[in-house]
Amino acid sequence: MIDIKTLDTKRYSEVEPFIGNGKPTIIAFGMKHCYSCLEMSRVFAEILEKNPTNQIFSVDGQKERLILRDKYRLKLMPVQIFFDAKGDEVFRHEGAYKKPIAEIILKKYGFGV
Repeated sequence: MIDIKTLDTKRYSEVEPFIGNGKPTIIAFGMKHCYSCLEMSRVFAEILEKNPTNQIFSVDGQKERLILRDKYRLKLMPVQIFFDAKGDEVFRHEGAYKKPIAEIILKKYGFGV
């Protein structure tokens, strides 16, 4: 069996201080039992292996849904929210995408790929 690395899941309270800290940030909201969420987590884990200074975090959207439902208007999972260096939301994507598409989007919003 091949072990495929995914992002470590953080609590939103651990991730929130990174938003607007002078570097672009991505929060990937997902659920542990969601195939598409795990696929996105694997894509971001691969990207972080190559560029560990990127700020990309995984938050369990199901466990923290009461907080996140109102703050980020989450309706579906997975959702990836991209913030610029000032902390403004600049892009949002619902669903999963393949690594080449993720790399194009990351490059557009100032992440190393």
